[in-house]
Amino acid sequence: MKIYLPEKIGNTDLFTGRKKELTYFLKWMNRSKRYIAKSTAILSRRKTGKSALMQRLYNITFHNNDGVIPFYFEIKEHKQWLGDFALDFFKAFLFQYFAFKTRQVEYINPYEPSLEQATEIAGSLNLDYLVQLINNARPLVRDEKSDRLWNLVRDTPRILAFHYNETVVQMIDEFQYINRFIFHDKACTHQFDALAGSYLHTIEYTQSPMLLSGSRVGWLMQDLQTLLPGRVTYYSMHPLPENEALEMIYRYSQIEEVPVTEKTAYLIARLTEGNPFYIGGLFQSQYHDKDFTSESGVLTVLDYETLHVDGKIRGTWLEYLRSAFPRINEKYAKDIVLYLSKNLDRSISRPELKKEMGLEIPDQELDNKLRALLYSDIIEMDYANIYYGVQDNIFGKIFRSEYGLDIDSFKPEALRNEYKQLFASLHKKYKSLRGKHNHYKGMYAEFMLIQHLRLVAHRNNEQYQAMMENLLDGFQFVEYKSVLGYHSPPLHEPAFQIDVFARAKPDQISLVGEVKHRQTTKFSLKETKQFQENAAVLIDMEQIETYQLFVFSSAGFHDDVLPYFRENDIAWSDDAGWLEQ
Repeated sequence: MKIYLPEKIGNTDLFTGRKKELTYFLKWMNRSKRYIAKSTAILSRRKTGKSALMQRLYNITFHNNDGVIPFYFEIKEHKQWLGDFALDFFKAFLFQYFAFKTRQVEYINPYEPSLEQATEIAGSLNLDYLVQLINNARPLVRDEKSDRLWNLVRDTPRILAFHYNETVVQMIDEFQYINRFIFHDKACTHQFDALAGSYLHTIEYTQSPMLLSGSRVGWLMQDLQTLLPGRVTYYSMHPLPENEALEMIYRYSQIEEVPVTEKTAYLIARLTEGNPFYIGGLFQSQYHDKDFTSESGVLTVLDYETLHVDGKIRGTWLEYLRSAFPRINEKYAKDIVLYLSKNLDRSISRPELKKEMGLEIPDQELDNKLRALLYSDIIEMDYANIYYGVQDNIFGKIFRSEYGLDIDSFKPEALRNEYKQLFASLHKKYKSLRGKHNHYKGMYAEFMLIQHLRLVAHRNNEQYQAMMENLLDGFQFVEYKSVLGYHSPPLHEPAFQIDVFARAKPDQISLVGEVKHRQTTKFSLKETKQFQENAAVLIDMEQIETYQLFVFSSAGFHDDVLPYFRENDIAWSDDAGWLEQ
């Protein structure tokens, strides 16, 4: 798929998983065409991939060109005068709208766009009503009527959708900053504290539903519940499930060229608890000599990222904490967080906190402090006003390493010992699972085949051709444009997966492969025919002219499979050399 809106993730191949979320929101997009999609807020702690999800949704929706016009806007975390903010919002919408209408991608991020240019483009497209809206905005910009300008531009996506009988989906990232970084005056001294409430009327219209997200879940929830009550539904985004976390680890390993083993991939998936930020942080760590082929190598980088002053994961959390505590009034706040983080296995009531910590403060003051911590995403709460620490071992260790000396004579060695104990328990669990869960072995085998095809096979053609039977005449392993697993597009029915897709240049032969790494179960004719069907869809979607189908099965093949392979020009292998580092 072509990328239209640049994605923060950088290399777009790093976007992995989130199949459940993509499916849900693409169905939500389709519902918006029938005007039945209600505005929704994505709730998830910071650095869990909300922006990446929204930007990928934008690109898929833009690519589909199926009646839904996407608009993405991020509210920046710096002080802005309302007049400048409103004008930026207006121009971003106008030029993304033009990009969708004309399919000219350069309009999405134009260089120094102007209202004059927007008027010219709208006129060339015969969008007379839009020309009128732009002309209405011009004197408000000129005369610095910022409040009136905001009222006009905020409602423009909805008004335009209604006038032209279209659907415009507004995707606003970091929505909580609208109440904290937008100011009445140019000097940015008179802050708005309820600007989110200006959407009270706009947000209910289903011709232009809104998809909101924010990295400060507590702030976002507070704003929505107090300023937009009952107007928004909530969608909670959780850490990646284990299979998607493993897929992400293998993808990062390939792209960052940091090898892993089947065991260390499992350990990283469990240690990071499926958090995309932690996975990326380990692979992109500045630690000078990363070695993820051993447990000790993983532990070394984890120590660096959580305890060292230059650790990216540590630095990101500390930046967040240092901005949060001054707003909370630090007295007792750190102690409360530490107490909750030490008792992650259970929730704790306010009376227990007062008693066990000896807090000599009125209940109302403690409630205010707890709510402030909650709004800053530093603690969590259930529906019965029972509190608990953030369910995140890495966060807890970073917090204790930074503030522990202030609280309970903390020693950094304690964290290293805890990590070692955690490694030992995970290693024991891994040994109990190994061999019982074929998906661990299968994903690792796919990863190893991809690594061989990416890095080695084209340099040793004779050796690797000898490791595979029934290759097409003239077949050569080459430096492929990309070698990755392939998932069917979201909402494609039926969904399917291709284990290995090595895309070659147009005059070369691409590879499309199925990988099975099982102890005893041989590859069957039924599996072969299903693989052929899936491969045919991929070949049609990706417009691959010359290709070689192949199957790797470590347990071998049923007797009726190999004759079928020969008849249908399918290559095969059970050579263990494909699985060697």
